[in-house]
Amino acid sequence: MKKLNNKGFAISTVIYGLAIMGILIVALLMATMSTTRSNSSEMAKEIESDLNRFSKTETNFGYMLASSSSVPIAQKYIVPDGASGYYRIELWGTQGGGANGGFGAYTSGVIKLMEGDVLYFYVGKHMSDSNGGKETDVRIISGGYTDSKSYNTRIMVAAGGGSGARAAGGTLVGYQASMVSQGGAINVNNGTKDYGLLPTGTGNNTNGTLIGYPTNYQLSSVGQTGASSPAGSGGGGDGYYPSNNANVGGVSFVSGYGGSKAIIKGAVSNQPTYQYYEQLYNDATETYYYTGEAIPYRFVDGHMIAGVNQGDGKARIERLVSITDEVQTLIRKNHKLDSVRYIRDCLTGGANTTFAAIQSDTGVDLAIGKTLSASGNCKVLDLGDAYKLDEVAVWHPGLHSTSNGSGLDVQNHTIEVSNGGGYQFIKAAGSGTVLSETETAAGFHISAFQYDSTTTLPDTGNYYIMPVLSETKVMTANETADLDANPIKIEPLLGMKRQKWSIEKITNPDVSTTGDEYKIVELARYKALSIYQDENMVKNNIAANAAFNDLARNEPQIWKIRAVGNGTYVISTVVAVFDDANVTGNILPQTNQTVTDDLNNIIIGKNNVVTQRFKLIAVDYSGA
Repeated sequence: MKKLNNKGFAISTVIYGLAIMGILIVALLMATMSTTRSNSSEMAKEIESDLNRFSKTETNFGYMLASSSSVPIAQKYIVPDGASGYYRIELWGTQGGGANGGFGAYTSGVIKLMEGDVLYFYVGKHMSDSNGGKETDVRIISGGYTDSKSYNTRIMVAAGGGSGARAAGGTLVGYQASMVSQGGAINVNNGTKDYGLLPTGTGNNTNGTLIGYPTNYQLSSVGQTGASSPAGSGGGGDGYYPSNNANVGGVSFVSGYGGSKAIIKGAVSNQPTYQYYEQLYNDATETYYYTGEAIPYRFVDGHMIAGVNQGDGKARIERLVSITDEVQTLIRKNHKLDSVRYIRDCLTGGANTTFAAIQSDTGVDLAIGKTLSASGNCKVLDLGDAYKLDEVAVWHPGLHSTSNGSGLDVQNHTIEVSNGGGYQFIKAAGSGTVLSETETAAGFHISAFQYDSTTTLPDTGNYYIMPVLSETKVMTANETADLDANPIKIEPLLGMKRQKWSIEKITNPDVSTTGDEYKIVELARYKALSIYQDENMVKNNIAANAAFNDLARNEPQIWKIRAVGNGTYVISTVVAVFDDANVTGNILPQTNQTVTDDLNNIIIGKNNVVTQRFKLIAVDYSGA
């Protein structure tokens, strides 16, 4: 082997050094690339998370409790950047503790929120003990469940049920015992029972009982009188106004809802709209005080239903309409409320009448402090000037008694509005005085953001379809597509997609028909409402077992919808009237079976003006 000289050794040293440096550089590059990849991966995850959060239009909340406790804690929601808009919030109160606890209430409403706005949701868990059900609420300020600085900023509350006697979470007042899901005989025609409905035995005449309001739903003395704490006691249901009686549910609240009484600066107001004031702490007195200008938080198109939710509470917030340069406001649909001075309520038999008239923009109830005039069976409210209203509400405390508690029939009842000229119906009597309506404690609410129900159905929209026999249930498609025939039922309103229906007007110039025709499609799987199998069968189940046939006139999937005029609709098949003169193609809940049979199917059955009507509640806000 030839020996290296000094020159060769130097060259070799340089080569080896360069090689080592190269290895070190490669190692450094690899490490840097690895770190970069890791950082890039984390960055990608963050970007994906942000994109999902920004693009998501719906967020759901289940219960969240303090450690080893039954007390709900705050769950934070931030309106994403670029996501200013109108949001619907839905809340379901918690069932009262134990197996017999009353079901929680349902509340909803639409509110304008801007990017960066923060809300806090509190959701309870159904417990096995004798405690009352926790409310589900949304607040402006976080804090402990019963901390005054936090609970005084609640803007919506769905009351919890009492722990005993199925005492339901209430609406504007507390509800007492007996709200279970079974039928009852409706009293129509001056006391004549309609035995086309489910008879439950003698003595159970309920003067307008609904499925969901059985033998006699009762109202409690728990009303809007105070709110020292949202926590009920003695097994009573929590609520905006809580109960201290196991047999009574709490009271619900929706800011801006006619009849609600907001807590402002820690005290009960006579106004329904909540006003937020900044709260500061005084160390010397160890109390909070209020400062700054009022910031209103107000919902429109509010709803309250007692005794809906079994089990744990839950909440949902959903963006309905984005605010853009072109879209700044929510579209009004009932233009009879655009200019109102007089509101006239007419009810045969006489009863105390209470009005609410919620002014647009301010949320002020213009009816408070106004004197009513009487004319025959009518009460008239004069607002003193013509105003643009978001809601008109009417209820009759005289129909409800804390002694017997029964909600009574409201027959031939009308509500009209006028700006100084002629009156217009916003709730007509309907076709005949035999139509039975049980007025609940929440009364009748006419919203400017729902379609005018005295006229025909609009061209298109998404709806809850609620039988008049059930103030707690809505028409529901089956959970899975493989169930036999996918029969349609009525179930408690839980806000699922399979409870929402697309109703769209059909135009078919090749076929001569009378009246408008519609397709009705459930939104979960886009299966069309249809008569199952033989359309000539009497009392046949209604199903959603196939997509709507757009290419052929499939008569079992085509429906006529007729406005009765009093806020309800009749849904009929286009198939010809059946041979039996007493049976038509109107759909209705199955109610004329024995108590042990399934009472929840939707069928084609007897021609019964009482049972065959439905209420339609719009759940989207597209169209004018």
